[in-house]
Amino acid sequence: MSTISLPCKLLCASVAAYAINPKDRSGQYDPATGTDYEKEYKAVSFIGTPYVITDLQIEAALVGKTEFGIIVAFRGTLPPALHWDSILDWIQDFFMPTTKYPDIEGEIHAGFAFAFTALRDGIFKAVKELDQGAGLPVYITGHSKGGGIAPIAGMFFKKSGLLNVEQVITFAGPHPGNLAFGKSYSQLFPKAIRYENYLDIIPLLPPNPEFVDLLETLPGLPKKFVELLNEMKSLDYEPVGYLRYIDHKGKVNPLVPGETTRIKAIRDHLMTGQFSSVVDAHHPGCGYRYMKAVCGGTVCDS
Repeated sequence: MSTISLPCKLLCASVAAYAINPKDRSGQYDPATGTDYEKEYKAVSFIGTPYVITDLQIEAALVGKTEFGIIVAFRGTLPPALHWDSILDWIQDFFMPTTKYPDIEGEIHAGFAFAFTALRDGIFKAVKELDQGAGLPVYITGHSKGGGIAPIAGMFFKKSGLLNVEQVITFAGPHPGNLAFGKSYSQLFPKAIRYENYLDIIPLLPPNPEFVDLLETLPGLPKKFVELLNEMKSLDYEPVGYLRYIDHKGKVNPLVPGETTRIKAIRDHLMTGQFSSVVDAHHPGCGYRYMKAVCGGTVCDS
């Protein structure tokens, strides 16, 4: 196997976290061997057995030691079914008001705050068990919803001094907080990275006013959904981290299209019934653009 980069290992850890089932209990074990996520799990090259952290409901994270430090990977949400109602439900899951959180400046997504709180103590204990006082660097990551929680976790653990957080890299992460949070995050993690993919709608949520205006042009939106869209306009959500944009060819492209262009492309695909293109654009595993762009042939072709 060719040398695997840090972003690739973190993406693979984020994918492997999907092997944690809702009924799994917290503990030290491998959740991925024998599953569809085995290749990605092996590519991370954990030293020993990682920890699985869950709240026995819907929140989960994978915490493991590697040769370069400790990885904390938050599990994301599963893609929706290929029909309009499912996609609307999926999008709506990311719509939440903002809230204050201890040791964090600005305001953050209330749902991600709840998810992080449910896993916070378990993650801290797992890292301490793996670290054994060595002061190893901690790398925090996640895909989808996990990519929304990761910046919040990074901020909390770094600001509180509880963990030696080195870097945060996210994939398809939605907006984690407001402008004030984003400014503080950029100061604390000036080298943080976020990967976003052509036609992936989740990194553009919760929506800013411009996106709300374009979403409202979609036919057949339920009245309650439109009301929810308009509530989002005033919440000042912002993306965080340096953007590495993946184009339609599966390449990280320094020429990033404007947000309006990206939003219109998604809208056009949805309006013409090309649901699979939008859903597939969010997928992090083998055979899809995130993996192709970040890992090349180092994982899936081995």
